[in-house]
Amino acid sequence: MEMATALSVFLCRQREQCGFFNGIPLLHKPQSIPAGEGLTARYCLSDDIFSWGAVCEGRTLAAMLCKQGDPVPIAVLEGTVLSKGSGSGLGIFESCDLLSESLNKVVSDLSRTSVEDLLNVISAGGVLILNRLEVRSNFNHCGIGRRFFCVLTEHINKSLAMSLYALHPFPLQYEYCEPNAEGLEYEAFWDSFRVDVEKLSNYYCYEFGCKSVSPETGLLINSLPGWRLNIDRFGWSVEVSE
Repeated sequence: MEMATALSVFLCRQREQCGFFNGIPLLHKPQSIPAGEGLTARYCLSDDIFSWGAVCEGRTLAAMLCKQGDPVPIAVLEGTVLSKGSGSGLGIFESCDLLSESLNKVVSDLSRTSVEDLLNVISAGGVLILNRLEVRSNFNHCGIGRRFFCVLTEHINKSLAMSLYALHPFPLQYEYCEPNAEGLEYEAFWDSFRVDVEKLSNYYCYEFGCKSVSPETGLLINSLPGWRLNIDRFGWSVEVSE
């Protein structure tokens, strides 16, 4: 495993000067939320980006956690919020596939493992698909990621009710990079990738209380405040908590 670690350091992406792998999102007229201890969450939630008349609505979410006096955010978050639509035309999967392959994969896995029809779930309470939650390296292990997430979702929930969130854990240092299939480092690279995916999955399970839907999908989900998540051999479901 030492060889895999050494190779991954060489082959994987490095953080940019700003301290993040994917840079800082550009926010246009963001809303601000106090997050305590001199921290402020700033976010933009778009209008519906799906085709008019779709059975569900989709909104992109981009957010930053800022510290007073620090010109660079200490955390960034990106996701997609799915909620009830007013149309009867384009379906959930067609809408998500037009937006992104990774979004469609999460939604497909959610649908495949759900006890109920996914559209019924979304109609009762929206679903947040978490694409990216990244904390600046010098602020790791401080509980910043969870605090940021909770402050943000609690505020958004007041205007756009959400029942749960879902994600496929993916270490961002492996994005846009893959070794040559015939190279000596190929197997070691993917061994290292699997180890880091497991570490990230454990982080979300331990820090956020996420649950694995099924070993085959790698999908993690959790309910948001006001809802209860149930998982059994038939799949997952959510219901309003009493």
